[in-house]
Amino acid sequence: MTVRLKELVEQAADKDMVLVAGKNGLDKPVRWVHMVENEEIAGFLEGQEIAFTTGIGLETQEDLYPLVKSAYASGATGVVVNIGPFIHQISPETIRFCDEHDFPLFKVPWSVHMAQIMHSFSLAITMSEKHSMELAAALENAIFHPDREEMYLEYLEQSGFGKDWNYCVTVFSACLDAEHGGHDAELIAKYSREAESLITANQWRVAVVHIEERLVLVFARYTAEQVELMVREIIAAIRRRGVILERTYIGVGKVTKSARCIGKSYNQALKLERLQHLRGRVGEVALYDNSGIDKLLLAVSDRAILEDYYQDSIGPLVEYDRVNGTDLTETLHAYFQFSGSVKETAASMFVHRNTVSYKLNKIEDILGVSLSDFRTREFLSVGLQVREILDC
Repeated sequence: MTVRLKELVEQAADKDMVLVAGKNGLDKPVRWVHMVENEEIAGFLEGQEIAFTTGIGLETQEDLYPLVKSAYASGATGVVVNIGPFIHQISPETIRFCDEHDFPLFKVPWSVHMAQIMHSFSLAITMSEKHSMELAAALENAIFHPDREEMYLEYLEQSGFGKDWNYCVTVFSACLDAEHGGHDAELIAKYSREAESLITANQWRVAVVHIEERLVLVFARYTAEQVELMVREIIAAIRRRGVILERTYIGVGKVTKSARCIGKSYNQALKLERLQHLRGRVGEVALYDNSGIDKLLLAVSDRAILEDYYQDSIGPLVEYDRVNGTDLTETLHAYFQFSGSVKETAASMFVHRNTVSYKLNKIEDILGVSLSDFRTREFLSVGLQVREILDC
């Protein structure tokens, strides 16, 4: 879990740190500390740092205001100002800016060595990161080695996550290229930062894990409805930061009965995320509880059963397309998508309706079926979904 600024300040209660402005931002997370002595250096911050300044690099103490604005624009969590020979006082303009933007601003007397505060903060942040890494490792063990309970149950309980709690896993992916795939690590890092900010500020029982360049969130002791609301809050926060979810796919697994089933929820979320990718559903949340027949198909652990169904249903059609370079499977998918409307199918594929009718007749001949029969349409429709499950 990322450490909150409030917690760091409480640990430095004997250092005469005085909050001057921005009290509503104390719940924000802090990733590191940084000395910032002028506006230009403040622009180098990467986000979620607490910036310390003595003012030694400022031409006048009025230059503190642009320094603070630059630190805020770079995503810093707050600023600590050393009051002394370089900065005698903090201007009302600076205080007003910090209050308006919920940007915590502290002052520390010159007699207090800021290096001691920075050391205290750094130690607390390091310990928090160590705890987060160990928790993430335990959760990875729960996901990939569920039968090896000794590898994760004890540590989860030591971290305040009960072994008999219910859990729910959400998977975020971000593709480098909509056509060829590949993961965008930079985008996932931005998602992770926004997620951790909300988790830290709201003190949610959520652990953040990174698996195969995906962002994995493990929610502890929440209902499916609560998880959905929190996921949507995270998405809203990402959008508020101006990050476009144009290549992002999201899957949410089932709420488990205990920590021993975290891996099942992860695999469901992962497959739903991959299905979202295959179906081109960008930025939408695929919820296990609302996944209809996908829920049933995802529960089939024996891949051979799915492969048999696929071969018995649309396998011959897919093979015909492969050999002849046709698009009959795509036509059948569109036909079902538009509830058997030849007109809408033709419009979606930019062809004449007679072309669609011809292709549908060809499909019937290849598969030896009649598409006018409801059970046949149902059988083939499920076959198309099975194909996606096998591909994900």
